Amino acid sequence: MMNRTTLQLGLFGLLLIADQASKWWIQQADFHPVIVIDGFFNVIRAYNPGVAFSMFADLPDAVRVGILLTMTIGIAIAVVIWWWKERQNNGITSWLLVLILAGAAGNIWDRIQLGYVVDFIDWYVRIDGAESHWPAFNVADSCISIAVVLLLVTSFKKN
Repeated sequence: MMNRTTLQLGLFGLLLIADQASKWWIQQADFHPVIVIDGFFNVIRAYNPGVAFSMFADLPDAVRVGILLTMTIGIAIAVVIWWWKERQNNGITSWLLVLILAGAAGNIWDRIQLGYVVDFIDWYVRIDGAESHWPAFNVADSCISIAVVLLLVTSFKKN
């Protein structure tokens, strides 16, 4: 039987592969946007040189990439240390940290290889012909967001 650490490393690998495979598919020359649920959800191709909500996107490439890589790698190292301390404890925390690490790794990989992050999930609402879009995101962003929300929720439980 595999131990908890091995299973978590396997999950990390699967999530990273899912993230990179989906981004590879989106970047193919023959990719065309897909309307999944009209008025609510599309699969598109978008490139984000910044971070959430395209922050820092206007900085010169070398400065932006350097700052964002330094920040995200620093945060990832802190999360690795936290995961290492938590990995054998019962509970969900170490699993959620794996999601954060997989998401961080996927987006760090994009920044190193491309200088930007590939996004493709486009959630929006259409009311009376007007559309309001949430910024496009990807599998890595989803992993990070879900994990952070669940970490916050579980931090409020009674010990």
